[in-house]
Amino acid sequence: MRSLLLVTTLVISAAGFGQQPRPAASFDPVGKWTYSTNDDSGAAITGVMVITGKPGAYTGTISSGPERTLQIHDVLTSPNGMVVFANLPDGGAAVIKVWTGADGKIQAGWGPIRNVIPATVTREK
Repeated sequence: MRSLLLVTTLVISAAGFGQQPRPAASFDPVGKWTYSTNDDSGAAITGVMVITGKPGAYTGTISSGPERTLQIHDVLTSPNGMVVFANLPDGGAAVIKVWTGADGKIQAGWGPIRNVIPATVTREK
């Protein structure tokens, strides 16, 4: 009987019963990313996005030339990708989405936000 109890205990421990599920690992945005796209006027551009830091405190720059550098002010990650917010010279923001597609390849897209409309939000209890 003791052997049965010991085997049952080992099986339950190995299966992880009673443990909290582990959250999925977040996408690691840190590094140097090269890109090619079009600017918001349609002209082809290439450049480099550099992200440094750690979760909750990422920073970096996006540049497409010596005189064209944007400061990254937020990076949000998920298990499959990231969303980057960078300051535009006119006071707006650029939003860049990078994700891993179903085929395992990195994909991306971006767009400018020219107007940020203030809003009030309240978290309900």
